[in-house]
Amino acid sequence: MKNTFLKLSVLSMLFALASCGGGGGGGGDEAPSTYGKYTSSTILASDFVAALNSVDGTYSTSVQLYANETLRSKSIGQEDWFVIYDSKFSEYKAVSLQYVRTIVYYDYYSNNKAVASEFRKIENSDVTAGNLDGDFYGNNYEVADRQDSGYYLGRRSGYLYEDEATSTDVSLLAKEQEQKEFFSKAAKVSFVYNVSLETSMSMVTLGSKIEKMLSKSNGDLTQADQQALMGDMKTLTGVTLQEIQKAAEDSSAKADVIAKIAAKLGTSASNLEQRVLPEVFGITL
Repeated sequence: MKNTFLKLSVLSMLFALASCGGGGGGGGDEAPSTYGKYTSSTILASDFVAALNSVDGTYSTSVQLYANETLRSKSIGQEDWFVIYDSKFSEYKAVSLQYVRTIVYYDYYSNNKAVASEFRKIENSDVTAGNLDGDFYGNNYEVADRQDSGYYLGRRSGYLYEDEATSTDVSLLAKEQEQKEFFSKAAKVSFVYNVSLETSMSMVTLGSKIEKMLSKSNGDLTQADQQALMGDMKTLTGVTLQEIQKAAEDSSAKADVIAKIAAKLGTSASNLEQRVLPEVFGITL
């Protein structure tokens, strides 16, 4: 089947993601999801920070030290600790990567945003119990103070966390710069299109993912590509696979679904097709 999403509307694009290369519609292409207990066992420090920014509606929380840069991580018997600047509370925090990866949350699938949301709930519970600087012993996370010597000192555990300036890992510095550029772009998208920062971050992330997949596959998405994208598409647009399939065959239904997507993103239907797609996703219709 000819891939048409670069030539038609956003609905045709979504339909192509669900069925291109499959010889027609039908169920079964949508990634399975079941409500229950999940963890994010492979989440990285940068992923956690990005998710916190999404949950908090900000873009200035950032990684200060990665796990391989902290003194506590190098101590025998200690877990992998990283340090962040938490813009929600205007303070530094040291967090155990292993702890973040074992946080249990309830959702329909494993996702980083749910980890961050659950972390905030746990943090709020700790604060309510009177633990203002982290969990009671600082075994999972703790507030850290930047010292005159350039080190971060954990308020609960008393552990020192090395200063960022001592890092000479070029790959980590490049990753940090990439993260800053991502948040900057998301903030601009949020302002220009009058959508929430959470929506703009999802738009930028998904647009980048689609662009990479298309460049690798010459415009034809594999079955694995389709399944990887459908969960993100459904969450971002609020449109089900059944609605997409119907819209591909019915112009009136197509208009309705475009309007539904535009409402979910907080923009107009015309703005969706004329500006959001070409400027955010890099697709010219």
